[in-house]
Amino acid sequence: MRYFLACNPCDVEDRLAPPVDVWFDERLAVRDSVIAGRGLFFTGDVPAGTNVLRLGGRLVSSAELDALIRRAETDATQPYVDTITVYDDAHLVLPPRTQIHFGNHSCDPTLWLVGPYEIATRIDVTAGDEATLDYATISGANGFTMKCRCGTAACRREVTSADWTRADLQERYRGHWVPALQRRIAAI
Repeated sequence: MRYFLACNPCDVEDRLAPPVDVWFDERLAVRDSVIAGRGLFFTGDVPAGTNVLRLGGRLVSSAELDALIRRAETDATQPYVDTITVYDDAHLVLPPRTQIHFGNHSCDPTLWLVGPYEIATRIDVTAGDEATLDYATISGANGFTMKCRCGTAACRREVTSADWTRADLQERYRGHWVPALQRRIAAI
């Protein structure tokens, strides 16, 4: 199951409403991935700092998210729930069946967050590179763990909900966390 919970007290006025739809740069395509079945890949060169994804959907509370996930797990007619937590008790549920579902994790990603809903290239990428995100930057749910298969030199072998507490990751992704985790880090 891939859902990410990252909660921290957050001022309501700081919360930006999400766009309705997910937007993808035209240079992204779904292809086979050695990381996890299918992934998003660049079809052309893209310089660092280029916005390539905009997340969209609707914000739901933790209780609403739990109900959505339970329903999806028990009713095969319900769509898979792709989500990240952006703010305290505010989880972005992405529209079902979009390409964003194929975004894979890497411990040395090509992408990172540049706003609550915007994702940009972290490095210069070339055609054929996989578009990956470090799930540590969007995951803070107690007990979340995932075996990592990214295969990079920086591979942590496991991604957990506590990864945001690592000083090396806080430094590497300074300013590129979901707002809830960024607030947790700032409070340290």
